[in-house]
Amino acid sequence: MSASRWLTLPALDRLVSYDSPRPCAAPCTPPPIAWRHRPPPVPLTAHTAQRVAQRLHTATAHPRLAAALTAALFTGASLQQLATARPRDYDDAAATLALHDRVRYTDGCAAYPVPPWAGIFLRAAACFTRFLAGEDQELPAAPGDRGHLLHMAVTARLRPPQPPTARRKGPVGRVEWDWRERQEAERYEAISADRARPSRR
Repeated sequence: MSASRWLTLPALDRLVSYDSPRPCAAPCTPPPIAWRHRPPPVPLTAHTAQRVAQRLHTATAHPRLAAALTAALFTGASLQQLATARPRDYDDAAATLALHDRVRYTDGCAAYPVPPWAGIFLRAAACFTRFLAGEDQELPAAPGDRGHLLHMAVTARLRPPQPPTARRKGPVGRVEWDWRERQEAERYEAISADRARPSRR
């Protein structure tokens, strides 16, 4: 399949979510992810993972951006939650990446299994980050990297599911990253409106 065609990846739905987890200041050893509050992302097939890896390799030479998008695909996490990880949170031997969430906006502090195809991107980002900035620098991305990350994803032709043409907010052809967020907000508003209506009993 041509690299010019979009790869639509549901795991990217939450990338631009506005949750606000913070990194843990004290040492934290999170348990394995239990997926209490949201469903786990569907693992990529070997073929799709290979296509994603090739596109990321072509789209950017920046190891942290490539690792951030990779991590979003196997964690289903937002950029804010990805930014809670530090180099010490990636365990190459155990093949896990710990993300933090002390106040439990999502699933709390948890360790996510790193699929084999994604390990090379996390290893490169960890080495790059330790070399340039040390153990306290964000891995794989900082909250301020959002614009660069989305631009890199579009360059690699990777996107979340898109709204039907009639429901689009922007011009045709522009990736809408907040489609899932808008759907959830509309559902919440509809439920709130139903509850606010007076009973006819």
